[in-house]
Amino acid sequence: MASFIYRLLSQRTNREVSRAVRRLSTGQRLATGILLGLIWAILLGAMVPLMAQTLPQAPNAVLSQVVTPSNPPGNRGSEPPRPPRAVDIQNHWAADCLQALSDRQLLPLDRDQRFHPEAAATWADLATLLTQGLPAAGVPYQGANAAERALGLASPVNPLHTYPDRYYDANRTITRAEALTALAARAGLPYVARPGDLLRTGLTDGARVPLYGREGVAAALSAGRLVNQAAPQTLSPNQVATRAEVAALVCKASPESALQATIPPAWVTPLPELPPQIQPLQEVRGVWMTNIDSTVLFSQANLAAGVARLKALNFNTLYPVVWNGGYTLHPSAIAERMLGRAKRLYPNESPALEAAQGDRDMLRELIDLAHAEGMAVVPWFEFGFMAPAEASYPLRREHPDWFTQRRDGTQDDVQGAETFVWMNPFHPQVQRLLLLLVDEVLQNYDVEGIQFDDHLGLPVAMGYDPYTVNLYRQDHGGTAPSDDESDAEWVRWRAEKITTFVEGLHRLVKNRQPQAIVSISPNPYPFSYGRYLQDWPTWEQRGFVEELVVQVYRNELDRFAWELNKPSIEQARRHISTSIGLLSGLRGRPTDGALLTEQLAATRDRAYAGVSYFFYETLWVAGAETAEERLHQFQSGFALPVPRPGG
Repeated sequence: MASFIYRLLSQRTNREVSRAVRRLSTGQRLATGILLGLIWAILLGAMVPLMAQTLPQAPNAVLSQVVTPSNPPGNRGSEPPRPPRAVDIQNHWAADCLQALSDRQLLPLDRDQRFHPEAAATWADLATLLTQGLPAAGVPYQGANAAERALGLASPVNPLHTYPDRYYDANRTITRAEALTALAARAGLPYVARPGDLLRTGLTDGARVPLYGREGVAAALSAGRLVNQAAPQTLSPNQVATRAEVAALVCKASPESALQATIPPAWVTPLPELPPQIQPLQEVRGVWMTNIDSTVLFSQANLAAGVARLKALNFNTLYPVVWNGGYTLHPSAIAERMLGRAKRLYPNESPALEAAQGDRDMLRELIDLAHAEGMAVVPWFEFGFMAPAEASYPLRREHPDWFTQRRDGTQDDVQGAETFVWMNPFHPQVQRLLLLLVDEVLQNYDVEGIQFDDHLGLPVAMGYDPYTVNLYRQDHGGTAPSDDESDAEWVRWRAEKITTFVEGLHRLVKNRQPQAIVSISPNPYPFSYGRYLQDWPTWEQRGFVEELVVQVYRNELDRFAWELNKPSIEQARRHISTSIGLLSGLRGRPTDGALLTEQLAATRDRAYAGVSYFFYETLWVAGAETAEERLHQFQSGFALPVPRPGG
């Protein structure tokens, strides 16, 4: 029987087994069935323990889901799988924050589900935590630097805009100051007016915050986002940040209140109360005096009243316009010869008013009044290379080749309700005219210097006149300028030609009055270069300029402070007197006194040489405040008289 069963089990097909079974008697079949059953029972008994040892041991919760009737096999996918949780954050000082981030799948974990909270954070770690934990709409703006791209920042107005590109490396560990600066940028925290004072007052080591991190760290402190569990008022800004420290910053900055609640208030650096700002021992306190929307220049009595009013508020520098509308506002033999009249004080043709002025010399009156009060006078050649668009203007009528044009031949430059044209800054006769006017002022008047503004340049669309095109061909082997007005070489060539003119201007001033300064009031760079071909950082670096008064006409603090931190103006500040031009208002559009006060504080905190207001008449026109409140703000801001830098 045993031999038969062996043969039976070794049959290769079911058909062969069936044939063998049919050949057996009934008794043999019964005995065979009983024996096969015993064999199968023995085999199964041996296999079950082996199967139990090789199957993975599932958690009880998972096993219960598998076996409970309420979750039959067909419904296993109806509940989402539980997210992976970090296994190395228990008992950590930031465990609540880390666990909450882990539950939301916001922690970057390795293959072993570890976060490594005490490991040094890299830029990649920082970017991952910030972009996942602080969602923000938008894509990186064109021109974003590497750090801004990593954080997906959609606007250049952020504390990372001036972060040096060479500092960014995704695999490099980051400092606490870097982490806070990136956090402020990603979270869109607002700039503060007095970051230096805030850091020095609120942190025991605030003075050690590096320049690139000053704005971001101060913004984080001001917004209550600066977390340091061990010592809230000590930052150690240059210490490498851990992954847990970065995560704690994310929790505190999160828009989700539950995440914010994981950070105890005792860990957050409190916002200090700032003391009154200390006024500098010397400072430019200037004002532009115009003949447009203002009558201060139109009589000696008005000038005397204006100087007295400014002196009472401790202003120390006046920038009176002397070249506007294509004419001089003071008697000029050069203007009489070239323009047919010695002066035109009023902005428009007003024969009766001009006749009433007689032989009055506005500039000499102002110099005498100002110097008697110890105030500096720097005549302002406002129009630069710009000219009136009227066909009757003597230079347009007699020297049409002195004017430049766009590629399509048009010349008019519409600015608001007015239209102007541009003299060609590359034409030697145009250059000679401006230099003669400057030389005449230096010969005839005792002044502290001369000033030009953003009109000592040229709109980038201009320069396609025949004279300039031919000059460019001479310098480029016969090749014509690009049809693209913003072509890099075409822009560079024109800008360098204007730089050469500024060099000659500086040489003239120093030859005529060595103590006089060349003052330039441009737009911020690189706008000044890309729009008006003014490469003023090069002028400053080559020593052609002794004073900058950069026009930062902004109506909100964020953009204002952002402009003050651009590398170009920051570098200039270290070399020469660099002040900030503030817009005190335009006709019918006064600037609120509170904003002007905030901008003055911001300028001082960042160690600029001073401020100048555009323009005199709008100093006294109230915005949201009353006239008395506005006056009081100026009195408080300039409480003590101080000299301007350089005497």
